[in-house]
Amino acid sequence: MSPLARLTHLSKQITPKMKLLYPTSLHLNTQSLEGFSVSLHPYDVTAPIPESLIDADFLVTWSNKASNLQDAAKRMKNLRWIQSLAAGPNDVLAAGFDASRIAITTGSGLHDETVAEHTLGLLLNAARRFYEMRDFQNRGVWPAHLGGPQGDREPGTFKTLKSANITIWGFGNIAKKLAPVLTALGANVTGVARSDGVRDGYRVVGEDSLPKVLESTDALVMILPGSASTNGALSAERLKLLPKHAWVVNVGRGTSVDEDALLQALESGSIGGAALDVFSTEPLPAESKLYAAPNLILSPHAAGGRPREAEALIGYNLRRLLAGQELKNII
Repeated sequence: MSPLARLTHLSKQITPKMKLLYPTSLHLNTQSLEGFSVSLHPYDVTAPIPESLIDADFLVTWSNKASNLQDAAKRMKNLRWIQSLAAGPNDVLAAGFDASRIAITTGSGLHDETVAEHTLGLLLNAARRFYEMRDFQNRGVWPAHLGGPQGDREPGTFKTLKSANITIWGFGNIAKKLAPVLTALGANVTGVARSDGVRDGYRVVGEDSLPKVLESTDALVMILPGSASTNGALSAERLKLLPKHAWVVNVGRGTSVDEDALLQALESGSIGGAALDVFSTEPLPAESKLYAAPNLILSPHAAGGRPREAEALIGYNLRRLLAGQELKNII
């Protein structure tokens, strides 16, 4: 059954005052959801669904524990729609919900601004070496070499976004938020995607052109999704194509980077540095050598985590579901 046919079938089963469960893990303005023919009920994402709510028809998820979702998948037999506020559906699908019976929509688009903002911060941190200044501050030492008269836009360095060649690998919605800000600061932005073309006025090349693009990259921003095709995408071979001063910034999925190869590149000085917000294993284990790697900025998966305008997406999809229309971000 196609998604639209499934939604039409679901809409015919709509009855007054069905239950919609929303998570207490996020402060939602539920007043914007009032007026629909559903009753609204908060629930704890860390605990099993209460028996009084197990007959709910709609479920909004955000940062749910795996055990909570697995419990819901087994016990919520009336469930017809799940609105995840995460950018991807992996946690919901892994819990065992029947996607052939339940409409599942993601929060794609809710994190674009926050991730773009975080990425900009990491790039500026790398270029202006704020992380190094902080290290000296913690030691009570004045880092004279980082202040005073300095060269600007010197060839073979990454000290400013002005005239820097920024390559964004994974040119989707987040990149479309980030690229204009980088351009406003004077950067030259090139996108990399599965196919070449022009997106929102930016040149995007196919992955077959990646080797040539990497050779002239000052900072490589990775916003790749997690999938079998992207595992280890930034390999040792591709790292070797980057200039010695180039930085790698990853705000996509940790699995897209060969972390052992990256660590070796950092320790050998064959790249300028790296700023990582995501890792193959999270939390990053205490014994990981990445903690002590030179010129590495580590942030604890903090780029997203704040879905913006979630109420608008929930209301939009709820309205369309009740009308039997196609939902936004349906998988």
